[in-house]
Amino acid sequence: KRAAEEAERKREAERVRVAEEAERKRETERRKEAESALREQMAAEEKQREDARAARAMAEVERFTLLIRQRVERAWIRPGAVAAGTSCVVRVRLVPGGEVVDARVVRSSGNAAFDRSVESAVYKASPLPLPTDTQMFEYFRELEFTFKPGS
Repeated sequence: KRAAEEAERKREAERVRVAEEAERKRETERRKEAESALREQMAAEEKQREDARAARAMAEVERFTLLIRQRVERAWIRPGAVAAGTSCVVRVRLVPGGEVVDARVVRSSGNAAFDRSVESAVYKASPLPLPTDTQMFEYFRELEFTFKPGS
């Protein structure tokens, strides 16, 4: 009888141990799933913040590109024979503070005098307007825009 009771206690202890171990495994699994879900949520939130930051940056780039184009146009002196609608694409390299270190026509208008006058106007317009947020400067270190007077 005592041996049967002892065997029953051992079986019961084994059942309890197995149940506790199964519960620990389930708890560990739940914790891993929760951590994984949290990581995914954090990654999604970070991507959303990054997308919003990029959208704000693009809006700032557009706004300041327009301001730069206007400043260059005010500094531009029209060469003699320039047909209406003439345009060129200018690549400008800047340093912090908006100083122009290089200005080149990368897509010519076909009129060398017009192209030179645009490059000259970019240098005359220096320093160009830039956002006050220093992190935004990377978007303006090298900038391309279409110069089309009167547009």
